[in-house]
Amino acid sequence: MDEKIRIRDVGKVYGTTHAVTALEGVDLDVMDGEFVCLVGPSGCGKSTLLRMIANLHRPTSGLVEIETQRPVPWPTAMVFQDYGIFPWKTVEQNVAFGLRPRGVGKEEARRRVAHWLERMGLTDFAKTYPGNLSGGMRQRVSIARAMVVEPEVLLMDEPFAALDAQLRRLLQEELLAIWQENSRTVVFVTHSLDEAILLGDRIVVMSARPGRIIGDYRVPFERPRTPDIRGTAEFSALEERIWAQLRAEVRRAPGGEPAGAMDDNQREVA
Repeated sequence: MDEKIRIRDVGKVYGTTHAVTALEGVDLDVMDGEFVCLVGPSGCGKSTLLRMIANLHRPTSGLVEIETQRPVPWPTAMVFQDYGIFPWKTVEQNVAFGLRPRGVGKEEARRRVAHWLERMGLTDFAKTYPGNLSGGMRQRVSIARAMVVEPEVLLMDEPFAALDAQLRRLLQEELLAIWQENSRTVVFVTHSLDEAILLGDRIVVMSARPGRIIGDYRVPFERPRTPDIRGTAEFSALEERIWAQLRAEVRRAPGGEPAGAMDDNQREVA
């Protein structure tokens, strides 16, 4: 595979008088077509790093580069935890929003929108406004809006964190199927090791602030992959291995539990 995203010695400092170093010395390569999950304690800079890849934040030091295949302003699309869709636009209008700036013609736009409305189970809600949708349906709109522009890189910032456990599991499985159909480069921020192992090709572990990369794990399950892997001994062993490294970072992070207070069976990173 060819290199798609290159991150070299990236640092991020917020403020001047009371400066906070969010990231320090981050190096990461993501290959074309690879699904990489970022995990780490709250406040370690995962979302900051994701926004740098999206060109929404700029690093204080270092560089972030994406190898593009097409002449577009920036080859990414992003899905946020809080959906990020427009309440005054219908589902159909939200999904179509990014197509005109990318120069997609009307007929092609209609075709793409119809395809993703159908793929995400939204066809019957095309004229509905987001305020009349459940959280799960709003996140489906957000995913459809990202996928319809056919991004070279899909960035997802804890997209299922606000959903209940059953709906979260359902959307994880739908995303797994969608990625295996499209095989785009994905960088996915999550607090859930279960989610990361199910979805990812690699799991990149970040330290407590200032965020650095302290672990990089290859997920050993072949593609296409099904949710049944959750029940395997290999799945549990990998989850345990990653958690063994991450546990100390969670305790060290602001608001982390004191040593000995955290349940060793916990796998949802605080």
